[in-house]
Amino acid sequence: MGEKLILVATGVIVLRGMLKGVDVYDAFRAGGRQGMDSGLSLLPALCAMTLMLALVNASGLKDVLAGALAPVMRLINLPEEVTPILLLRPLSGSGSLTALQQIFRQCGVDSRAGRVASVLVGSSETIFYTMTVYLGATDIRKLPWALPVSLVSYLVGAAVCGAIVQ
Repeated sequence: MGEKLILVATGVIVLRGMLKGVDVYDAFRAGGRQGMDSGLSLLPALCAMTLMLALVNASGLKDVLAGALAPVMRLINLPEEVTPILLLRPLSGSGSLTALQQIFRQCGVDSRAGRVASVLVGSSETIFYTMTVYLGATDIRKLPWALPVSLVSYLVGAAVCGAIVQ
């Protein structure tokens, strides 16, 4: 069913373009070129972010931060096992999913840590990745409050998660 819907939608788009006198193939190629240019312009920022994340993991900084945050985690009623997710989620979707799988293996999916981790991952965003991609694609360079507001809202959401999930 889905394949037929895609075929019909593509046919309608091509037919509409032809009826309006648009060279559909050239328009498709121009759009593809713009997409490639956007992807290439984002590549340096994505490489820098990936390198930073690899350095944080390889250096052991993640573990040091997790240990330092233990009192804060207790204060906001979050299990210490979810600290890696709290640290990784704003940076990396795949990193936070890996941490989620580790929590499931160690604590179980129905444990409080598993439930809290699931809510954190499901209700948050990879802030730095999203800002890199969307602000980079639109050439926005100065948006001074976007990052602080995003991080504060993430932390408030984590605290609410700690208060609600039992």
